[in-house]
Amino acid sequence: MNYWFRFSLILLLWFVISAHICVAQTSEIKDAEKSMMELLKETRQEKSDSARIILNEKLVLLLAKTLSIQDSYQWPFDSLNIGKLKSTDNKIRIFNWNIQQNDRTNLYSMVMLNIEKNKVIVFKTIPSLQKLDDIEVYKDGNWPGGLFYKIIERKDGPKNFYILLSWDGFSPQASRKSIDALSFDTDGMPVFGAPVFKTKEGLKNRVVSEYAATSAFTQTYDRQKITLSNVRKSQRKIDDEIIVLDRLVPMSEALEGQRWAYVPAGNIYDGYVYFNNYWTFVEDIAPRNPAEAGKKPSKKPVSYDLFPEKQN
Repeated sequence: MNYWFRFSLILLLWFVISAHICVAQTSEIKDAEKSMMELLKETRQEKSDSARIILNEKLVLLLAKTLSIQDSYQWPFDSLNIGKLKSTDNKIRIFNWNIQQNDRTNLYSMVMLNIEKNKVIVFKTIPSLQKLDDIEVYKDGNWPGGLFYKIIERKDGPKNFYILLSWDGFSPQASRKSIDALSFDTDGMPVFGAPVFKTKEGLKNRVVSEYAATSAFTQTYDRQKITLSNVRKSQRKIDDEIIVLDRLVPMSEALEGQRWAYVPAGNIYDGYVYFNNYWTFVEDIAPRNPAEAGKKPSKKPVSYDLFPEKQN
């Protein structure tokens, strides 16, 4: 009896202490979120570039410190008006935002939480890269910059491998959207870029689309019904999520190659389909959602070729 009494008392004390710690951590996170909201407001209202950068760095450090509290892993941070992404497997969270400078260029900040490795990763706040290479791999704390707005996970793809959709305004005249690959090294550090994109030009580490800043360019991830060509008959019918993009064209022939002058062609779309472990380029698709149960599609699924047909 004495043993069970002592055991029950220890268990009760453990629950009381745990509850007290949980309440204290929750209060700490709430206070930190309020402070971060105030810092973000100050940063965005500040007129001086240099002062704005100092305030923003305080925000970065406070966010990183707060994310080191275990209870923060699932904390929504709803009041904090920055980009917040969480993978559906609950292994990573991304906090990402931009600070516009007086010359209208952007600085980008990011803090990532690798929950599986219990690691908070603080990325250096950087300006938009004037050239974002589609063959570059960023690692060891480096990153391509920009605002990530979508994490894509595939159950039929490699583990701990994600596709990120992003935007960045790298100049007042031109914007850029990218499709990037995120993985992690053995230390749990992020690696951006991987040869998983089959394009017309060959295998790339990312897909980059540059266009006129005044244009609205579509890059989204939606479920579509399509039919493939140049594959086995059993693989032709696709009812799956694909990455859909506007076809970009120059405003005039004289501006060919000047990316700041490229705009959507209008009702002409290309895409990337996940096929045989690669995101493979397809062109001239008609994006639409599958018909609802009991209804027929408004027109037949489009048939199109995969590019390239053969790839080592």
